[in-house]
Amino acid sequence: MSTPIEQMVQSLARRKATVEMARPGDAGRAAAGWMADQGIVRAVLADDPVVDAIGLEPALWAAGIDVVRWPVAMGRREVLGLEGPEDVCGVTVPTLAVAERGTLVLEASVGHGRGLDVTNRHHVSLLMADRVVETLGEALAQTFADGRPVPSAVSLVSGPSRSSDIEKISTLGAHGALTEHVVIITP
Repeated sequence: MSTPIEQMVQSLARRKATVEMARPGDAGRAAAGWMADQGIVRAVLADDPVVDAIGLEPALWAAGIDVVRWPVAMGRREVLGLEGPEDVCGVTVPTLAVAERGTLVLEASVGHGRGLDVTNRHHVSLLMADRVVETLGEALAQTFADGRPVPSAVSLVSGPSRSSDIEKISTLGAHGALTEHVVIITP
């Protein structure tokens, strides 16, 4: 039987997301390297301690990628991707992830905007390995546990956005990010 992390990697691959494992000291460079390879020119980062702990911001600057922290001081049209550069990447830090489905659990907060994963063409998620649970039931039980503050919004992200029309022609990026890359941060 595979471990939850192995199962998560397999599930992400089935959902057409890319994934890599990195230790905390290498995770920022790994994420920045993937973004540079995709031609990303701007990254909108969640204001989360994990982003700082792995050194993502300096790694992005070194790769020539513009950095904006959430909450952003951009106009609404630019935040929604209607103006400004096209190749923008939202960077999230999931509170949990579901191994059996390859699903990321994103909770909205002041430092983690609801649109970080859907209003940009690309999505990078920085997932701490100890946040992977086996089932969606476990994730929801933890997210909505008694005594825990209820988040204003919860997004369940399972791979790049896709939609099919009546003729079953699949389109990527229809309702969110065109690509999803997950950096699993291991101890």
